[in-house]
Amino acid sequence: MKLAFLMPLSQKSIQTAVELKYDAIEIGAGWMSPAFDDLERDLPALKDALDANKIAISSVAIYGGTITASVAEAVAYWKRAIQMARKLDCGVVSGLTGRDNALTFDENLPLFKERFEQIAQIASDEAVRIALEPWPGSVRGHGPYHWTNMATTPELWAKLIEAVPNQAMGFEYDPSHFYWQEIDYIRAIRDFADRIHHMHAKDIVVDCDKRSYVGVHGNSWWRFVIPGLGVLDWQAIFDTLKEVGYQGDVAVEHEDNVYLNERWNEGLSIAIKYLRPFVDSYNS
Repeated sequence: MKLAFLMPLSQKSIQTAVELKYDAIEIGAGWMSPAFDDLERDLPALKDALDANKIAISSVAIYGGTITASVAEAVAYWKRAIQMARKLDCGVVSGLTGRDNALTFDENLPLFKERFEQIAQIASDEAVRIALEPWPGSVRGHGPYHWTNMATTPELWAKLIEAVPNQAMGFEYDPSHFYWQEIDYIRAIRDFADRIHHMHAKDIVVDCDKRSYVGVHGNSWWRFVIPGLGVLDWQAIFDTLKEVGYQGDVAVEHEDNVYLNERWNEGLSIAIKYLRPFVDSYNS
């Protein structure tokens, strides 16, 4: 298991990984973005820098609306990301399903299948795995809600696997998204052990008093924090990952609004100090 952080790939982010003693970077590569063209152009020099500094890539992340793009555009973009992963000796591409909000989940399933059946086969042919992020989207604040993803709960994970059973299709485990929904985030590891292909480390705090006033659809009763500063049981998470034989990496997804801007690296430093003992123990 390698310990990474999520960030666009650049000479600067490689140096950040070196200075903070991370093992890897999860590349935030954008969705249908000209920045991807720049990344492809600069890839040889960036790969040289990664190799020279012994920094790996844990995943190529293209978080965007796969379902709301045309089939041809969506499949082509995922194919580019899969090919980039192979060039970087990386075995995972992470992303979102997208969702047509005018339709129910079940009505979205055929749209998911016609895109991800092809995407999963391309990934399988290249020995790359797909890891779907579980972020629901903008689904609080009393609406209007805008779902940007279908892979949001274990129940829905099962439906997506049924639609596209290819073993390359899987998920990016992030317990923080499960906790506020009151989903058993430990059971999810056991139930989908062979489908968890990448992992985000992000913690969460919950203001139960505020929730009792605004309700579960209200705003600001929970927020994401650096791993170790919230309520998640990381010992149980890592113990269960080891129990089921998880073979992937873990990337810090830094969304703690206390440690933004000039304090960004401070947040990453807190995260690695907390997580490194877990990762080292996992690898021992």
